[in-house]
Amino acid sequence: MQILKRNVTFNPKFASMLKKVIYILILLPNLLLSQTTIKIDGFFDDWNGVSNTYVDDSSDSQGVDLLNFSVCNDNEYLYVKIKLADEIDLTEQFYNPAKVMINIDADNNRFTGYSINNIGSEYGINFLDKFIFDDSDPNFVDTLSLYYLDVIPLPTYSSDEFEIAIKRSFFSDTICISINETIGNDFMPDNGSIFTYIFNNCSTPPTSVFDFSKNDLKNLRIMTYNVWSDGLISNNRVDEHRRLLLSANADIITYQECRNTTYNDVQSFLNTSPIYYPYIYPDLNSGNLTISKYPSLQSWQVANKIDAELIDLPDSIYSTDILIINGHPPCCSNNQGRQENFDALIKFIHDAKTFGGIIDLPFNTPISFSGDMNLVGYSEQYNTIINGTISDTILFGNGGFPDWDNTPLEDQICYINDKNIAYTWDKSNSSIGDYPPGRLDFVFFTNSVMSVDKSFILSTEHMSTTLLTQNNLLSNDTKFASDHFPIIVDFILPTITQTTIEDYKNVKEEIRIIDLLGRDIEESRNNLLFYIYDDGTVKKKIVVE
Repeated sequence: MQILKRNVTFNPKFASMLKKVIYILILLPNLLLSQTTIKIDGFFDDWNGVSNTYVDDSSDSQGVDLLNFSVCNDNEYLYVKIKLADEIDLTEQFYNPAKVMINIDADNNRFTGYSINNIGSEYGINFLDKFIFDDSDPNFVDTLSLYYLDVIPLPTYSSDEFEIAIKRSFFSDTICISINETIGNDFMPDNGSIFTYIFNNCSTPPTSVFDFSKNDLKNLRIMTYNVWSDGLISNNRVDEHRRLLLSANADIITYQECRNTTYNDVQSFLNTSPIYYPYIYPDLNSGNLTISKYPSLQSWQVANKIDAELIDLPDSIYSTDILIINGHPPCCSNNQGRQENFDALIKFIHDAKTFGGIIDLPFNTPISFSGDMNLVGYSEQYNTIINGTISDTILFGNGGFPDWDNTPLEDQICYINDKNIAYTWDKSNSSIGDYPPGRLDFVFFTNSVMSVDKSFILSTEHMSTTLLTQNNLLSNDTKFASDHFPIIVDFILPTITQTTIEDYKNVKEEIRIIDLLGRDIEESRNNLLFYIYDDGTVKKKIVVE
């Protein structure tokens, strides 16, 4: 801990400030409240029903303008959403310089703590420098890690809007909040106002019972996991990884950070598992490793950190195969390297959808892109994946929407077990200056031809004893195994017994027959043909004389 001297004397101007407008949110009893469920995932539609909002004066900043903030809570967390006029990176330097702080008067007493913007702040959260001022002791200020208050801000990439979870266990039932951007000297609230918040549990926690099992055995389970520095062959972490592998029981797994993990190493890792994974596809250059219960028909290196496998799914179950793309683009400040990888990804997908080039997929073949995306910089990289907006069009082409129906890819937002928080990375043994938890790992997919039945982030640290026991896991397994968490997604794919992805209708109509190259063709014998139905399903068939 670092001890910093700071002036905490009471400002006598408070007497005149009492005459100014004070915004106090007096809330109705819980039964009369408009309940919502806040999910910390970097998306904001769930905030639409939150009424505890302060709207700032417009254009009152010399830098990035603060526009508004909203507040909600549940039994565990205080939730804050901040809206700005321009895109910033909350925890990194950015082309729009900004330094956002949240000050919390945890005891609702302006005479204690650090005097700022008409409140007495016990905790000052500094996002850019990544630490917390602790002014709860009147004699000195302590500096703490962001993990002390379990501060979780999302999205992890740049944005003009952020939502933040803050552990509320050190707060009284009534607090005051001040938010400021220090470079432009903009405050919310301003003009002498005070924002007072009374905890009311306006966010409803999950109530459903969570379990690991598939809802339908025909669903295809994908797991993606950054195992952290060859974790599958690390003697002091291999047992944790084996337990996680067994508990997930995925059909296909995309691992990252396996640059020194050879084919024989993977066989040794798997030899104690009762789950049979006969197909192992390591790339020691990228460090990506894909293992599967089903064979790959062909492999590609999409970019220096992205690999792809066309997995031959069993014809006795599925009417399609699936393209599995495994990615781990460069980390941290290497925005250009990440962008080049994602540009190459979109070029590859468009190549797969059209005749010619290095890959030709049958029409409507499902595509999944999973891995540790390291999306910690510019939001442009996320938008490239979703919308196919290529940055370097000279080298990689014009791009365009990646899905088969010329729409964006779907970002499958997963949440930790039965919680409403979506981070996939955190720092063990954290200290001042460490990055807060972030959403770095993703599963994207072509939702025009496939859908998701179940998904979750596997975190043993957040599991009940019952759930741990049911899945033969230990509470520290994910903490010791890696700094990332496994993501698990159950895909619904067209099968020979299902007639639609969306609603399982019993009647379907054939609308097209195409060949391997996507050309319309009359039904013929001794050729592989694809029968497309009005519900979006595809059936592959060979009629033999």
